Amino acid sequence: MLTRVIEFNKKYHLFHAEDRILLACSGGPDSLCMVHLFMRLAEEYNLQIFAAHVEHGIRGKASVEDAQFVEKFCCIQHVPFYSKSVDACAYADRHKISLETAARELRYDFLQETAALLGCSAISVAHHRGDQAETVLMHILRGAGIDGLSGIRPKAGNIIRPLLDCTRAEIENYCVSYDLHPRYDATNGDIAYTRNRIRIELLPYLKNYNFNVEASLCRTADLLAEENDFLTTYSQIIYRKIAVRSGNKCIFSLEELLLQHVAIKRKIIRLAISDLCNDLKDIKNIHIDDIIKLSLKNKTGSVIDLPNSLKASVEYGKLIIFLEQIDTMNSDLYVLLRIPGNTEIFDKGITINAEVVNASQKLKTRKVCFIDKGKLAGRLKVRLRKNGDVFSPKGLNGHKKLKDLFIDNKIPRASRDKIPVLFDDRGIVWVAGIQQDSRCVPTEKTTVFIRLSLLDDNSILNFNN
Repeated sequence: MLTRVIEFNKKYHLFHAEDRILLACSGGPDSLCMVHLFMRLAEEYNLQIFAAHVEHGIRGKASVEDAQFVEKFCCIQHVPFYSKSVDACAYADRHKISLETAARELRYDFLQETAALLGCSAISVAHHRGDQAETVLMHILRGAGIDGLSGIRPKAGNIIRPLLDCTRAEIENYCVSYDLHPRYDATNGDIAYTRNRIRIELLPYLKNYNFNVEASLCRTADLLAEENDFLTTYSQIIYRKIAVRSGNKCIFSLEELLLQHVAIKRKIIRLAISDLCNDLKDIKNIHIDDIIKLSLKNKTGSVIDLPNSLKASVEYGKLIIFLEQIDTMNSDLYVLLRIPGNTEIFDKGITINAEVVNASQKLKTRKVCFIDKGKLAGRLKVRLRKNGDVFSPKGLNGHKKLKDLFIDNKIPRASRDKIPVLFDDRGIVWVAGIQQDSRCVPTEKTTVFIRLSLLDDNSILNFNN
């Protein structure tokens, strides 16, 4: 296995002789194997290695014991050890993100801070081929483009993944061979998480069609990554040629943009958004396609709203993507839904009632809906609409913007900012009184239902009975 890692490093230039490398170690089989391998690599490459661990405060005593285990292991092996305890739950609530996302952000923040403090050129994480296959399947199920289907890359900035060519079985066998006794996270067996369900249920099922499905998915990711690298490099050249960054705006020549293949258009529009916002958070394919449609119409004065205060407009032969300068003080305001109980929606004169029930009923009103409690991701919350809101309407294929939903339902513009939007950590669940998202719709397998009722005595939604 050491030879495999060395060959993989040569192919992707992950680290070099005399590098200082920070190893992210959770105490599980993957990261423990990685630390042990780097202890051996350190001798051959004259590396200076350090280990880091983040205790997320999620699993109570077990989480603390993981941290103590890693610290003891590193002490015995004479590997300098750095750790930090964080409150991922509080961070998730404060930033209105999923617990999984919160834990990842806190972990990588600490890793980057520690790497900078120690002067490390790379941070090594222990993703392997199983993780790659799961990631590709997740992206397939979500309808990702070539970026998503390229999966996890061996190197991204200063993050390296030297075990990405190794299987889970090889890693576990390595731990046995070297008498390593890793910790096991009980939540890895919880099929409430999509990734766990893919690993435990979907991948074994797909092996009935292709026993080497994991290797096939990884090979597909590698091939698409190579093609994506070419498209990205080419698109960067075109982007620099036909676009100009000016303050909070990115200005394209429409004549030049419309000459490009649609695949290149998507790439350079993403480059522009990334240039303005530093990332592509909340930007979906539907948003990119809307910008392309706007450019094809080439109608001066036309404007569309996008997530994160972004807008796109056409002005006299130019496509302009820009950050709107607005007061965002209350843009992220939300309230937690009481289950069971009534929740008043700010000062809008509206209340949402939620009850846990054992069955659903056929409904003749859109002011009531039933959802599958087991499909919720985190707490159910309520807010008002945001620019760029997108969801997947029940009974329809694909995504739809809330703006279009309101137009289709002939909802007056003045009423749109009063309509409650119920959401969880993965997105919109119900646009109250109008349309339910397909993700949490009950099925025959549903065992616990939540009945949601819109109580609207002031009748702002009486046009939509």
